[in-house]
Amino acid sequence: MKKTKEKRVIYYSDELNDDFAGTNIKEQKRVGNNFKYIHKGFFWKLFSAIVYYGVALWVFWIYQVVFKRVKVVNKKAIKKTHPGRFFYGNHTSIDDVYKPGLLVAPRQNKILANPDAVSIKGVSTLAQMMGVLPVPNDISGIKKFVESVSFYSNKKYDIFIFPEAHIWPYYTGVRPFVDSSFYYPVLLNRPVYAFFTAYTKPKGLFARYRKANAIIFVSEPFFPDQTKPKKEAQKELRNKVYAFMKECSQKYSTYKAVEYVKVEKE
Repeated sequence: MKKTKEKRVIYYSDELNDDFAGTNIKEQKRVGNNFKYIHKGFFWKLFSAIVYYGVALWVFWIYQVVFKRVKVVNKKAIKKTHPGRFFYGNHTSIDDVYKPGLLVAPRQNKILANPDAVSIKGVSTLAQMMGVLPVPNDISGIKKFVESVSFYSNKKYDIFIFPEAHIWPYYTGVRPFVDSSFYYPVLLNRPVYAFFTAYTKPKGLFARYRKANAIIFVSEPFFPDQTKPKKEAQKELRNKVYAFMKECSQKYSTYKAVEYVKVEKE
């Protein structure tokens, strides 16, 4: 008799703050006023291009498309706008850092990430060259961080944000998230896209080595309403993105590779 895999069960109590990434990084790097977000040097740009175009882009593509069998639906909608856009997606895997390459390749992009991404010695520089912009965990770094997001968007880098903030592996629903990260497209008057990774039963090549198949659904572009107060425009964008994710979750995420069970806090 063929042995079936036991489904992993994760117990949670706080949808906003619980994290199940499993990175086990004991001490985060302090990301504050001294952190260098913007790199204009020739050699940085050269080596960044080599890392991204010469290695990362191809490795990520093969891993995502050939091994993980990730598919993208409605990618053509992205061609309706120009680079410098903001993309918001659900956060269900450490592989999420690879997904921007499937959506806007071959262009380089920037990904807003937890300081964990730059907390490992020897990996911090590589992560930044591949596009990581760590969200500051020191209030002194907020001004430079906001300046860097504006700088790269103006330089025609697409900015990817995971507003749920914490990784819940293979989660099929949509967790609540605040509208603070929608400040940037309102400030810069940039188009916004939502994308949602849905999970289906694993099948096809290498199916036995995957927990699930992934399909990325891309929305039509949303535009900030510049006639409204900034806070109201932020909330409106947030609600549109959330509604798109929720609809995709209910229609297309049909396979639970991991079971999530809510428990009350003690």
